[in-house]
Amino acid sequence: MSASAFPRPHIILSTEDQKLVDSAKEILMHQRDLSEEQAYSLLSEMADKRKTGMADISLQLINITKRLTV
Repeated sequence: MSASAFPRPHIILSTEDQKLVDSAKEILMHQRDLSEEQAYSLLSEMADKRKTGMADISLQLINITKRLTV
């Protein structure tokens, strides 16, 4: 069985960081028509590739989205 066949463990975040991740998931779910699980996986992959945390990548996505919608 490949490593991608196993679900990724969810990371324990502070309340504020969880709010950022939830907001970023909502953006991805709306913009890309993803499920909550797919949006979380995409955020996790993005964070891994950029060697940053889930809250950091979520904040970046939120800020970029805000700039594009103003």
